[in-house]
Amino acid sequence: MPETASEPIRIILVHGAWSRASTWGDVPARLAALGHDVIAPDLPGHGDDPADPSTITLADYASRLATILRAGPPALLVGHSMGGMAISAAAELAPDHVARLVYVCAFLPQDGEGLLDLMKRQPPTIRPAVRPGPLPGTTLLDAATALPLLAQDADPAAQAGLAASIGPQPNRPQTDRIQLSPGNFGRLPRAYILCEEDRTITPALQRDMIAASPCAPVLSLPTGHFPQISAPDRLARLLADLAIL
Repeated sequence: MPETASEPIRIILVHGAWSRASTWGDVPARLAALGHDVIAPDLPGHGDDPADPSTITLADYASRLATILRAGPPALLVGHSMGGMAISAAAELAPDHVARLVYVCAFLPQDGEGLLDLMKRQPPTIRPAVRPGPLPGTTLLDAATALPLLAQDADPAAQAGLAASIGPQPNRPQTDRIQLSPGNFGRLPRAYILCEEDRTITPALQRDMIAASPCAPVLSLPTGHFPQISAPDRLARLLADLAIL
């Protein structure tokens, strides 16, 4: 990758379900090496965030991200997987602070939809790996069942790192229905990075969501659900290109 970016901007990387900031792997460092100001937060109730995951809602995700957005110039707001719900909800709250939304094999909802509504439009995929979580109102993934669905194309070390990062997932952000308006979320430019070998959010569902909420550009990677650990350089290059379009 080149050592510097011609027009560095702020990039906010939002992780998905059962995940934390560290599941972005080397991508933040690769983007920072280009001169971008990169933020990869733990969502409320995830990773090192102290909030009780059993209390967290989609609105909590949105509020946290909107606060980060408002603290600086307009950002490239990137969501992976469930992070697509979070960035959409945050963009509704702080549209003037979003330069572009980017969905990385992510849920791309329409007004009134919830994550589980979208999941029901495809085969069960990840559902067999879901177990009751350590607290009421949460779930956890069985790593042995989940890894062939999440990162079948990653090397063993990367898979082990991902398994170690898996944590409890609050239920409410997956069941809450999002509220989006044409004047806020609807006016923002969107891009989509489609993962062609995704076994969690199928390519067919990704294409259906794009058809319902058009994105430009639509890019693709020949990867599973975690390109940030199976193809970090290629993903970072795509994000860097989107940051300066």
